[in-house]
Amino acid sequence: MEQDTIEDLIVIHPNILRKFMRHGKDFANLLALYSFYLYHAKQQKTNQPLATDEFTRKGMNWAIDRVKKTKKILKEMKLIEVVQYRKYYYVHLFFIYTKNRLDEIFGDNRESEASAPKKPIEKKEPQKKNKARLKPSIPTVRPVLKQWLDYCDKSGISYGKSNIKYWEKKIENRVTIEQQKAIYTAINKGWKDFYMLSIKESKCHKLLGKSLMMEKDYDTLLDISYRDKKYIYRFKNIQISTLAPPTELFNRYGYTKTEVKSAPIVSGVKDKIFGMIKRF
Repeated sequence: MEQDTIEDLIVIHPNILRKFMRHGKDFANLLALYSFYLYHAKQQKTNQPLATDEFTRKGMNWAIDRVKKTKKILKEMKLIEVVQYRKYYYVHLFFIYTKNRLDEIFGDNRESEASAPKKPIEKKEPQKKNKARLKPSIPTVRPVLKQWLDYCDKSGISYGKSNIKYWEKKIENRVTIEQQKAIYTAINKGWKDFYMLSIKESKCHKLLGKSLMMEKDYDTLLDISYRDKKYIYRFKNIQISTLAPPTELFNRYGYTKTEVKSAPIVSGVKDKIFGMIKRF
């Protein structure tokens, strides 16, 4: 099992900082909470991270009233909105810098203008109107969806902004591993569209929010992906990669925070929890 440190660049536009400063004594709270949402958006690789008030309260170590008050100001400033899907509450961030956008600002390799080599100017051939295809802005697209668009380009499959909105709608509120499977299957079979299982048929989606107790506590699962024959589990406190599939891992070591407090749990997990308590 490998553990990876999650690193990414978080950028807040100066205009947003100026808006925070106008709120005087609330400036520090607004900056802290907005940065918290940006951080978890980067971790979950979406502009709509799963971040409930209770999750935020624990993560920020704030009183719940402080969370709600600061969150209300951010909503009034039109910087965020709360989106509910079933029992989960997601925070939609209107202004967030994607990796591609940062690459445009800083250069693909974070080069300065002085050190970056000058690129030759490419001559673009005029497109015929009857064969013109709308090329939407890619930086706002999720990484897994970008793979699908690259496949469409190579296969000569036409698409436009309406197609991208439709495809984004299909993969919202899904764990990455399900998005990958659907898109990889469609690419391998040469389809012109990909198909997602319904929420009721989803096996991985119900694992979101659960935790693992193994050699240490892996707190609150945020996402699962699959790469290089390994499953990559992204938790609130760490990211791990292992050959163990989700159902096997969570059947053996999975638990929820409420189970520890009120409900009987699997004996193996219970022994590990009390074993850790004894060490301290």
